[in-house]
Amino acid sequence: MTCRRHGAATLSTECLDDPAALGEPWQHLWRRVRAPFAAPAWVLAWWRWFGTTRARVAVLRDGTDLLGVLPLYELPEAGKILPIGAGLADFQDALLAPEAPADAAERLLRTALAGASLPCHLCDLPPGAALRDAAPPEGWRTDLRKSDPCPLLRLPADVPPGQQRKLRMARHRAARAGGWSMEEADATGLKMLLWLHAARWCDGGVLADARVHGFLQDAAPALIREGAARLFLLRLGGAPAAACLALVAPGQLLLYMQGYDPTYRFESPGTLLLGAILEHATAAGLRELHLLRGDEAYKRSWGAVPVRNALRVLTPP
Repeated sequence: MTCRRHGAATLSTECLDDPAALGEPWQHLWRRVRAPFAAPAWVLAWWRWFGTTRARVAVLRDGTDLLGVLPLYELPEAGKILPIGAGLADFQDALLAPEAPADAAERLLRTALAGASLPCHLCDLPPGAALRDAAPPEGWRTDLRKSDPCPLLRLPADVPPGQQRKLRMARHRAARAGGWSMEEADATGLKMLLWLHAARWCDGGVLADARVHGFLQDAAPALIREGAARLFLLRLGGAPAAACLALVAPGQLLLYMQGYDPTYRFESPGTLLLGAILEHATAAGLRELHLLRGDEAYKRSWGAVPVRNALRVLTPP
């Protein structure tokens, strides 16, 4: 990779009130970084379904080259500024080109918060996020707090013997029920995933909010076309029994949403699907399998290690 020097005279920032105004340069930048929750398809779909009229989208350019994007927005009824995507994105950070200057996140923060009177809650910052350490605007106070755990399996995983035994038992039961298989579906399989997720949770789960349903139908097909998402479908006896929407990052697979048909509870379709995805990811040479937000017992049973996100609260003077 060729590193470029940036002269202060060539760097510029601005704050936009509409994320869609970034256009194709944003897509081009994202394709170089491939952070799924920062994809234009994800951010713009979220904005269409949940956005206000108060976007604060900071951009950093070197001449005409886009080097960084930080999409924030004001939520006056909550009295805070948040990242666009908050609540549905498990990881948040500024989108930065590899050659962006060391203070790029600081410049973006300063631009996005210029003139703001509300505190800024930078939620879901994973370890290594540029926004964790970026200097705040002058006079702003900063407080970094522990947030939700996001368990992760480093590959190849050392799955505990007890979980290996459960997986073998599930596969034996599935064989007696007509056999099992895992396939990768295209975007047309999304309706099946949404049905299986709702079937798994009596209250509809996250899909109880109809806007989430619409957001996923908006964002997921575009991500699948870009290779930034994959849809895995498990069949038992030929019938759909479980599904998972996984987001794709370099060397990583992020298991975003799962669902299964309770009719097949005895065959443990969730265990079958996760076991098959784990084997697939390992064979593909991936480094990490992220099970994302929530420290549920089933994640620990696979040997996943909880990694804590952070919430950084910036308070204006």
